[in-house]
Amino acid sequence: MIRVLICDDDDSIICQVEKLIKEIEYNHKIHFLIDKKNDGAFMLTESAAFDIAIVDVEMNGVNGIQLSTLLKEANPDIQIIVLTSFQQYLDDAMQVHVFRYLSKPIDKDRFYKSFIAAVKEYTFISKNIVIHENDKIIKIRTKDIFYIENIKYGSIIHTKTNQYKTNQKPKQWSEIINQPSCFVYSHNSILVNLQNVIDFDKSSVTFRINNEKTISTYMSQRKYQSFKKAFFEFAGGIK
Repeated sequence: MIRVLICDDDDSIICQVEKLIKEIEYNHKIHFLIDKKNDGAFMLTESAAFDIAIVDVEMNGVNGIQLSTLLKEANPDIQIIVLTSFQQYLDDAMQVHVFRYLSKPIDKDRFYKSFIAAVKEYTFISKNIVIHENDKIIKIRTKDIFYIENIKYGSIIHTKTNQYKTNQKPKQWSEIINQPSCFVYSHNSILVNLQNVIDFDKSSVTFRINNEKTISTYMSQRKYQSFKKAFFEFAGGIK
């Protein structure tokens, strides 16, 4: 059972989203437990557990960006799909690592694809890779990787909590991880996990370690356009 939150101040949108999820439930034989809210204030007083959330940005009081932050604090692995009529909210949404961004009015096919992707990510989120370092065997969740950097005799895997030297090159790790929609190159020697990107430009890619600290890696100008395209495809194709 996958726990789903729909939060929008427009009841017609809630009904539309619920109907689409019910279609997915029927077609894919997946059971969803759906909770519906008209604003995000409930997260200020409740301890709610969700696996996937569909959140409207433009809500009074606790808006969608604030709600997404609260949901992430309570449920670090939650997959959040943001609904917005305005691209201006995209930068803010990136800061809280939302899973997808969908424009209003809702396109049925795009929602369907994004929601199925969120379900797959939820079921895939526990995927680990195994690293051998100094006679130790270490398991790392692929979700926790920021980027993998090429070095002379292998690579360094940069994660949320540590750095690991390995004998495999980024290309080999890309094949082992096998998540091509998430892991793309920002530079010929740097493999980036799009799940943890909060900002990027033509010279760098930025990741958040915590509320006060970020780290960055290089962006090649030659890779910028392909990276940008991959990011927006990963983000759900918002235009």
